[in-house]
Amino acid sequence: MSGRVRTGLWAVIALFALSWVSPAAAFPVLFTGPSGFGISAASAADAQSAGFSLITSAPVFPGDSVPFVVPAPDVLSSHIVGSPSVANPNTAVSRWSVTNGGDGSLNDAWLVFLSPLTYTASKVGIDLQAGGEWRLVQVPVGATTYYYPAVFLGDLDADEQTTFLMHHVVGQTLTQQGSTLILPQYQIGVVTGVPLPEPATLLLLALSLGLAGGLRRGKT
Repeated sequence: MSGRVRTGLWAVIALFALSWVSPAAAFPVLFTGPSGFGISAASAADAQSAGFSLITSAPVFPGDSVPFVVPAPDVLSSHIVGSPSVANPNTAVSRWSVTNGGDGSLNDAWLVFLSPLTYTASKVGIDLQAGGEWRLVQVPVGATTYYYPAVFLGDLDADEQTTFLMHHVVGQTLTQQGSTLILPQYQIGVVTGVPLPEPATLLLLALSLGLAGGLRRGKT
């Protein structure tokens, strides 16, 4: 195989890998999993196809077992429709603040959203953001497998705070308190000790090194 052909082959592989491992767009998921917990297996498969990887073999601890302090999020923006539905939902962006209220550090922590506590679960969703730190957590329980949206918080020392943005989709009318929209509240869980997966970065680095090698060989 000539150097020029090898160079072209590496370029094609690199472009294919980039399109395969990188989320193409934000991906909305609804809480249509078993009994309103998590999302459905079909939605989880579609989210994986869109580039959102799974966290497996990691126990999810109840939110009240970890000393997180999570006040009501700040609503940053919203788009309210006249007759909301799952196909034509209300949308909003909120900023969440999470503080480690315990005495010890938390390493590689994830905040897991188990189910909505307000509104109709099957009409409440989260628009997972491409290129961000959202993933899905897979939890088998007996014959049933649950899939939960989760956001990476990272390492948190005692009293340390971190923030993240959530993009809401709600297919029903949102209640208001004065001029303030009341967004869904959630039953939450926590996963710790799972670093942010970065397989795409490693794969693309290896491919770029191979491409660079192919270019050098093509010049000789």
